[in-house]
Amino acid sequence: MQTTILTIHIILAVILIILVLVQQGKGADAGAAFGSGASSTVFGARGSATFMNKITTLLLFVFFFSFSSYGQVSVGESGNIEVKSGATLDVAGLEITPTSDYNISAGVTIQKSDTSIVLPNGDSMSRSYYMDATLENLSATIVYNYEDADMNGITHNAKMIVVDDSGNSMEYEDTDELDYQVTSEFQDPGSFSIVTAGDATLNIETVDGEMSISIFPNPTSSVLNIQYDKEIKLTLFNMLGQEIMQTNEKEIDMSGIEQGTYILVIQNLETNNFTNFKIIKE
Repeated sequence: MQTTILTIHIILAVILIILVLVQQGKGADAGAAFGSGASSTVFGARGSATFMNKITTLLLFVFFFSFSSYGQVSVGESGNIEVKSGATLDVAGLEITPTSDYNISAGVTIQKSDTSIVLPNGDSMSRSYYMDATLENLSATIVYNYEDADMNGITHNAKMIVVDDSGNSMEYEDTDELDYQVTSEFQDPGSFSIVTAGDATLNIETVDGEMSISIFPNPTSSVLNIQYDKEIKLTLFNMLGQEIMQTNEKEIDMSGIEQGTYILVIQNLETNNFTNFKIIKE
């Protein structure tokens, strides 16, 4: 449906451009572009111009009406983007269809990355979507489309994986069971910072069962300390899924890293369990 409407818009736009170019200004013969005698036939110079004006006006009306009727995304007075209930916002293959009108705040960027995120039993698909500001209280149907090049060893039985603004994650079953897309229903309002897909069970909230990890200070402007009595490996990623650094020490010097939001993956080298934390660099 979206492809059909987009094709119609392109065709109408091309026709409108041609009509505007043909009409060479007030008093000019619209038919002159097709030969010197064209204006004296059928309509005459004035009749031809009037006819072309009417056709142009009609096509402009159809063009803008089709946009308004299709209008899935509109810009609000405050600079927000409003996605109407039942409409679909498609961001490079990530389709978000809210169950009620949803406002995306000004300045929010949803970006596709061709990188994977770290899961306990392997990596996710090599297609992840990052929000530099979390989409809060969103109830929607989300469709994650992927290609062969994105699969990264993952099967077509992949689940959707969502990371919220606290670094907590949940995995959701695929409701359509179609290859090359994962569809999940989010009836309860949730928050979204990362959306991807994978086979592995991901639980960022669980911290090695009986053990707890302390990370401080967070936010930080210099050294980030990790308090944990096990041997660990730390891997720091930016919000595009790019690895920033890796260490076996229990502290990270963040002073030379740009301000922003990061994901810290902590691996327990004894149990091979993984835990993720959201880190804010001031």
